[in-house]
Amino acid sequence: MPLLDPAPKPSVVDMNARELLDAYARGDMDFKGKTLVGIDLAGADLIGANMVQVDLENANLMLAFLTRVRFRQANLSRARLGGANLNQADLSAAILRDANLHGASLQGADLRSADLTLADLLDANLTGADLRNADLSGANLTGACLRGANLRQENRKYTTNLRGAKLHLADLRGTNLSGADLAYVDLSGANLSEAVLRDANLKGANLQGAMLCYANLSDVDLSHSCLEAADLTHCRFPRSDLSQANLNCTSAKGADFTEAVMALAQMDDSDLADARFSRADLSRISLRRSSLTRAMLVETYLGRADLTDADLSEAILERAEISSATLHNIALTGTTMPDGTIHD
Repeated sequence: MPLLDPAPKPSVVDMNARELLDAYARGDMDFKGKTLVGIDLAGADLIGANMVQVDLENANLMLAFLTRVRFRQANLSRARLGGANLNQADLSAAILRDANLHGASLQGADLRSADLTLADLLDANLTGADLRNADLSGANLTGACLRGANLRQENRKYTTNLRGAKLHLADLRGTNLSGADLAYVDLSGANLSEAVLRDANLKGANLQGAMLCYANLSDVDLSHSCLEAADLTHCRFPRSDLSQANLNCTSAKGADFTEAVMALAQMDDSDLADARFSRADLSRISLRRSSLTRAMLVETYLGRADLTDADLSEAILERAEISSATLHNIALTGTTMPDGTIHD
């Protein structure tokens, strides 16, 4: 008869909550490498403590004061940190899988290479946090503030992973997301004004109603994404892939789509005044009833594009390919035509 594997031994806890708090009160702030699994430190004041490589799995740290605490390489899996103050804490390479950080404050926190898979960051404050190379796949960031946070790609090997994350209504103003993997992420209603998303992967992302004023989305994959009713005022999309994207009812005044690929995209009922589409591929795009007044369309390819009821007044179409486009009932007052002539 084969021997059964012995049951796993319970973790040996190095100290209880009272012992830890008494030590901290005496000025002993070094708890490096301790095993504190399941400890209850709700509301505790541990500002500046050394918790490097501490095992805090399933610990209760709700509403605790943890400013500048060093949690580097600590295990905080399934820990309860709701409402905790983690401002300027060092959580680099920490494990926060399935942790509850609902409403926690992480302003200026170092979360480089942290594992936040499936973490609950609902309404968390991550202003100015460093999230480079962090794994946020499946995390709930609904309503979170990430203003000025750094999520840029560190290099081609290490990237911030946000696949499947929920960023509905998140505040990402001025955030650096260069190279981030945001494929199929829910960013509906999010504020990405002045954010930097160069080289990011936003394929299939939901950006419905998002605010992207003055954001930089150059060289981004936005194919099959939804940007319906988004505010794209002065947003930059040079060389980006927007093929088969839904851009209906967008406000994109002054936006830059230079050399973008927008084949089969939907952009009906949109405000594109003063937008730039020079050398862009707009083949089979739908621009029905859209305003393209004063738009720059130099050398733009509009093969089989649908411009029914569009307004191209004062637009510049020099050397543009429009011979197979649908131009029914369009306004061309003052428009510079492909041959360089001005339409009356």
